[in-house]
Amino acid sequence: MTTKKHMNEVPMVQRAAAYLAILVGYVFYCYNFVVIDYVRPYIVDAYDSITLAHTAQFYTWQSLGALIGALSCAWFASRFGKKNVLITITAINGAATILNMTFTSYEGWAAMRFIVGIALGGYFTVAVSLMIGLFTDSVRGKLTAFASSMFSVAVMAMGAYAAYLSSVNASWENMMLVGGIPPLVAAAAMVFILPSDKKVIAFGEEAAKDDSGKEVEAKKGSWGEMFRGRNLRITLTCLLLSGLNFYGFQFFNGFVTTYLKEVRMFDGQTMGIIFSISAFGSLLGAWVWGAIADKWGRKVNAFGFILAGIMASVFFVAPSDVSFMGLNLLAILGLIYNFGLASSAVWGGYFSELFPAHLRSFGAALFHGGRLIGMWAPMVLVFIQERSDLQTAMWGSPIVWVLAGLLWLSLPETLKKGVFSKKEKAQATA
Repeated sequence: MTTKKHMNEVPMVQRAAAYLAILVGYVFYCYNFVVIDYVRPYIVDAYDSITLAHTAQFYTWQSLGALIGALSCAWFASRFGKKNVLITITAINGAATILNMTFTSYEGWAAMRFIVGIALGGYFTVAVSLMIGLFTDSVRGKLTAFASSMFSVAVMAMGAYAAYLSSVNASWENMMLVGGIPPLVAAAAMVFILPSDKKVIAFGEEAAKDDSGKEVEAKKGSWGEMFRGRNLRITLTCLLLSGLNFYGFQFFNGFVTTYLKEVRMFDGQTMGIIFSISAFGSLLGAWVWGAIADKWGRKVNAFGFILAGIMASVFFVAPSDVSFMGLNLLAILGLIYNFGLASSAVWGGYFSELFPAHLRSFGAALFHGGRLIGMWAPMVLVFIQERSDLQTAMWGSPIVWVLAGLLWLSLPETLKKGVFSKKEKAQATA
């Protein structure tokens, strides 16, 4: 067996470049995930055969694809290498997004969102497990949180781009098409930049050795191991927590443009501005919560979900015509809401840390594994909306966020110096 070198032998410049390449892919992982939510009211207006209920199903098809992509790519990565799998699914993300706009029927859109979903679910799983192996664990919370903040960058760019398209009376289809080319470029760059996990031992993944001290092939993980012994409770809790996250997100974020357009009666330009400013809260929040997670522990971030629940409640009762420092009050409330929600930016690394090194990819996959629970959220909301109204249905969001925050607090702390880690040790010795 060929001896592998350790990641600390890879030049810092190459590791930083690899991280940046993954970030570019991450931006368009985020963009292509949420663009379907933003263009939802425009799809309904553009295609007579597609209804609001159909657009909710697009999210379900995309979520089903993400679930399959996350679970399968964790297995593929352990067999064929994380680098190879990441390049492949990044390219699929870009190509499928471009092809999506060649379809005008419900069936065509559903099929393409399913394929895009496979690539997106796989991307998160493999990208996170690769990313956290590039550097030491002392900066892991910041690294994964900063990557997650690319969601905010993507949404802010989306909102600004949508406002621009509206101002020049350009087609909304441009919002879909802009998500396709950058992932293809990122995939090509990854071929030359990413260290191969078949040749390099990542931080936290020490080489396995036999009794004579010779390196042997590292243990390969499996889903069966994730559902045995101590891992079982943690796996199920992570899946439920992730599922609640998707319900809370869809009950608010997934229909907020529809809410602003149909309930608050805002025009496209105002919607874009509110959307973009609100998203800045996620960007700032990811950086702040990442630093908090590295200093005081991953579980402290659970309080961000409770903050998000409170802000979502206030958003629904706040007046439409009140401004503060030139900004609409709803934009400010949305900013604070997204700031709290950004506490989950550490989940990729945190879910990985909850399990042994050879199960890292499987741990990261649990984030999208929660789609098994959360994929029905849009249809549940539409079901409630059809029997009441949209605003009543969206009130499910703050309830879900508070419940999710409490569930998060039931998981173990993985940072040894964390506040909750000290409490858990004290309870264990009591």
